[in-house]
Amino acid sequence: MSASAVLPIPRAMTQSPPKRAAPSRAKRRSIRRAASPEADAPPARAEPSEPAPAYTIDELTATTGIPSRTIRFYQSSGVLPKPDKRGRIAYYGPQHIERLELIGTMQDRGLRMRAIKDLVGKVDSGEVVLNEWLGLEEQLSSAWADDTPKLSTRAELNELLGPRRPGFIAELTRGGLIEAQADGGFLIHSPKLLQITVRLDDAGVAIEVATEAAEILRKHLSKAARELASLFTERAGDGFGKDDSVAGISDAFRELRSLGQESVKLIFAREMEQVLRKMVETGEAARLDKKKRRRAKRG
Repeated sequence: MSASAVLPIPRAMTQSPPKRAAPSRAKRRSIRRAASPEADAPPARAEPSEPAPAYTIDELTATTGIPSRTIRFYQSSGVLPKPDKRGRIAYYGPQHIERLELIGTMQDRGLRMRAIKDLVGKVDSGEVVLNEWLGLEEQLSSAWADDTPKLSTRAELNELLGPRRPGFIAELTRGGLIEAQADGGFLIHSPKLLQITVRLDDAGVAIEVATEAAEILRKHLSKAARELASLFTERAGDGFGKDDSVAGISDAFRELRSLGQESVKLIFAREMEQVLRKMVETGEAARLDKKKRRRAKRG
């Protein structure tokens, strides 16, 4: 029989050792701080931020290349904020340089000072987001047709026209389609309209008649364009554009660029179709042949 079977085991040996009370949260924080190697380190000081650069008006002129007289004119016009005064000296900052760049950009795009003042006022008040406005302005001012005037030598013009009757270039000049230059070359005002005129001449439509027809179209389409622009401006954000934001109106003009030209082409085709059909129905087309025979007899 073993000794453990006859001798009672002491109670202290059968019980778990008493649990130590957990340290409080504050005490744990103090312990962690004491154990941290950075506990005794002094708090880090924030690096002082560098002051924004300041320019006198002469320094601003040297930086931007804009004369001081022009800078003062912009100030008096209300498009350039006033500088900060330190005693008797006026100082300009980066915001003035940004504004001067914006003014130059707007002038390059053809805006007058009154329009620039109105724009910067709306930008400063938050009414207009500049990048969105620039996108709209680009839509409004960009070309709708890839048909810019072109300078051409006589040899290039002859190659473009192909074999023609004597005096053909003089007819184009009288019709205002081309303009002779001092160096012997020519300015083609509208290369695409010149191509159309040449093709019409091949079909038997005289240059004089073609240019007169072009003037009729220009007169009526110019009026239509002004009326449409007024309509779209009046209904901007309220029927023209998905919403009244600059971006929404800009998107509408972007789509109008292609769809508007398709609409003009379609409407013109339908109108001409109706007019010519009416000429047939009323017998006016038959009179065209009589006029032709009459001219032939006079010849």
